[in-house]
Amino acid sequence: MRIVAVFGGPKTPPVLWWLTGSLLMIELFAQLGDRGLLAGYDLRAWLISNGAFWDFLFPPGRVDQALYPGQSYVMLLTHAFLHAGTLHVIMNAVIFIALAKTLALAYGLRAVLLMSTVGAVASGVAFGLLETTAAPMVGASGVVFCLIGVWLYATRESAKALGQPTRSVASILIGLVLIHVLLHVFMGGMIAWQAHLGGFVAGFFVVPWLVRPLA
Repeated sequence: MRIVAVFGGPKTPPVLWWLTGSLLMIELFAQLGDRGLLAGYDLRAWLISNGAFWDFLFPPGRVDQALYPGQSYVMLLTHAFLHAGTLHVIMNAVIFIALAKTLALAYGLRAVLLMSTVGAVASGVAFGLLETTAAPMVGASGVVFCLIGVWLYATRESAKALGQPTRSVASILIGLVLIHVLLHVFMGGMIAWQAHLGGFVAGFFVVPWLVRPLA
């Protein structure tokens, strides 16, 4: 298995650009609404109400407070398309397109789409299990951490195949904790570490059993 460089090389699959662009465009229109440029319509409030992950709708199947049928299931995916501001969406979009392209070259586009879906669902489930809050959870960070998990697993396996030294799982997890300490400080404590944990665990420990690298 060969993990290629993030930038340069073969062309990025258009689907990945469309997904990245959708993250940016949704946040752009939400901000236009915030500034009263959509005829006074509060688009962000509508998006959050209908698409964010809500703890009171978890576990999936709860319908007592749902706004529409299936919301407790749909939110496991839609929360990943919503963000809380410019920095939030740009950071996730940049990392997503870079890692998604790299992994698409190693595993194929379909596998990356599966990874992204698993990351979104796993991050929502982990957040629902580990957090109790009335606040909504949004962001593609869980997807990003799933891709990071797959990438770390793949590079570790590549190094082992070549007889090179590899990082232990413990050191990888310690590094993840340190990253979250920095994010906690940088983001003023406004991070959903539970979602990140769920995405990473899915990417490092589960996804490798679901997909195989291209020859």
